[in-house]
Amino acid sequence: MTQQPQNPRSESRMSGQPAPRPVHPAPAEQERPSFEELTAQAEAADYSSLAEHLDDEARAELGLPVAPAPVTIGHDLFQQVRVYFLDRPAKTAQLPDSVRDLLHL
Repeated sequence: MTQQPQNPRSESRMSGQPAPRPVHPAPAEQERPSFEELTAQAEAADYSSLAEHLDDEARAELGLPVAPAPVTIGHDLFQQVRVYFLDRPAKTAQLPDSVRDLLHL
């Protein structure tokens, strides 16, 4: 093995460079929601917009009735739908932004 040259601290490549400055001002301090508040927000979300994006393949895999039958998506079913779409990034990419945002709750 060859020895790597050791640079003394005084010969740093960054010596003499100005310190980095933030690009934007720091955001204003505000209270962050608690875990319980975030959980309640996720459980109260309206998942109905997801139902129209479930094709026959998704419905079959999730054990849902075929296309013309309405599907009500609650929090528990949403978790299954979420896993289904997250396992299929190509299908997720075809969803509208609002539906993808819902999947990432």
